[in-house]
Amino acid sequence: MNVSAFNADRIAREKRLRQAMAPFVAPSMARAVALLIMTLAVYALGVWLAGFSGTPLWLRVAGGLVAGFAMPSLFVIGHDAAHGAYTASKRANAIMARIAFLPELHNYSLWAAVHNRQHHRAPNLKGHNSWSPLDVAEYRALPPWRRLVEQLYRSPAGFAPYYLVERWWRDKFVPRHILPGVSPRAAWRDFALLDLYLVALVAALAWSGGWLSVALGFVLPFVVWNHMMGTAIYLQHTNPRAPWFASIEDWRKLGGEEEVTIHVRMPRWYGALTHHIMDHPAHHIQPLIPLYRLPAAQTRLNELLGDRAVVEEFSPHYLFATMHACKLYDYRARQWCDFAGNPTGEVYRVEPVAIPA
Repeated sequence: MNVSAFNADRIAREKRLRQAMAPFVAPSMARAVALLIMTLAVYALGVWLAGFSGTPLWLRVAGGLVAGFAMPSLFVIGHDAAHGAYTASKRANAIMARIAFLPELHNYSLWAAVHNRQHHRAPNLKGHNSWSPLDVAEYRALPPWRRLVEQLYRSPAGFAPYYLVERWWRDKFVPRHILPGVSPRAAWRDFALLDLYLVALVAALAWSGGWLSVALGFVLPFVVWNHMMGTAIYLQHTNPRAPWFASIEDWRKLGGEEEVTIHVRMPRWYGALTHHIMDHPAHHIQPLIPLYRLPAAQTRLNELLGDRAVVEEFSPHYLFATMHACKLYDYRARQWCDFAGNPTGEVYRVEPVAIPA
């Protein structure tokens, strides 16, 4: 199959998949509000235990961990609302997204631009998405200190620092530069809202218990959150079978949403904790599916794709094997390799696939 024929087939295939996902686009205001209130309550309880309760240290640390584990859940709600998927109301979505993004200090206006308009338009595009891999020549051209940074990022200890530095600080918090489709006034207004929240929280924690309360009630949850977020987005788009693309032209010619996203099956408790964010391919096929309908949508998508679906069972072995194999990417050969340039993944081959109408 030539490239133009493949591209036409890809567009038609994704259209059929979106049509199959249409029944799951059914937002519920009552369910959305209940989930937001419940998740906020868990986060608030964790912060109170960690920073304000005066309970034994072990319980305060536990509270900080609870708050940290609640932050990804809040973020997923904000993510859905920013897509316009969480409720049927545009205004309610905008308000809920901003509320849910407060603990993670994510600028709603910047997030909507970078994620909705950039990531979803061309996932796994080099330089435009999280965990974008370098090729061998780029890696070897780096100074020694920067190679060490890359090695850290692509190690189990690198999830939190990668997301904190390369994603959040770079373009999810301060409106450093004008992004296409973003109102500077709105971005700075959202930044001011985050600053007010941050100053109020840290000041209250410091007043309550000094540096220890700040460490347990803010720093610890924020580190846990960054680690979980870095881990999630790594697993969603990194796999020896998952291709990356050097240019938007390559992506349009060769890519498919169902091929660049990985369905990592997590334990049920983790799925509930993170509002099913790892049922990710269905979200990419149809971003308007609300989080509370993703498991059913993902099951249906896997049925439609059959062997084409990239499905993995999560385990420590899977995580470490993926991290061992996926260091750099040979964009010309369409294959993952290690830091020495040795091939470690399958060669991505352009092949047609039939999707039931």
